Amino acid sequence: MRIRAERSPKTALLSTAAAIVLAACGGGSNSTSISTSATPVTSGASATPSSTSNAAFDPCTALMSQFLSEHRWNARTPTPKQDSTGDFQWKGCLYVAQSTYTFRVQTTNGSLAQVRETFPAATELTIDGRTALRYEARPDVPGGCAINIDMKSGSLYILVDDPRGLHPRKLSPCDNVTEIAQAIVPLLPRDS
Repeated sequence: MRIRAERSPKTALLSTAAAIVLAACGGGSNSTSISTSATPVTSGASATPSSTSNAAFDPCTALMSQFLSEHRWNARTPTPKQDSTGDFQWKGCLYVAQSTYTFRVQTTNGSLAQVRETFPAATELTIDGRTALRYEARPDVPGGCAINIDMKSGSLYILVDDPRGLHPRKLSPCDNVTEIAQAIVPLLPRDS
């Protein structure tokens, strides 16, 4: 599957930022390749990722087996996923719910400001006292929705991939990703 960034007056910034966000969607059995022709942005505060990491929270260890079982997110052992595009990095795990939709939980050094520039129509939410942005990360591919939750050194990125609508309560991917975020955000250390 090939995803192409749209051209607009902010072409370089949007194409680069889209490549950054979309890179986190790749890998695993649902691999995504990204085709952009933009030159990376090299100046401007909003184009520079945070230089520190979110090492205080590791989704792969924080979401313990009992927590996953209680939420029915334990159909398969979590698969570690680490992605990078330029200076941007994502680290976390891929999970499979018992109803067989998948989702990723990863920390990233990408900020909410960078997400907002790429997805200006993103919906702003507050989850457990933290600002979050929810958006369709791949609008041309049905069944996916992402949310980034503010952290000091970037954000927590959660992506739901449910193209066949397998959620047992028939939640939309965006409602599902919000529900997942509401369960996971309280696990974040308060100083993260």
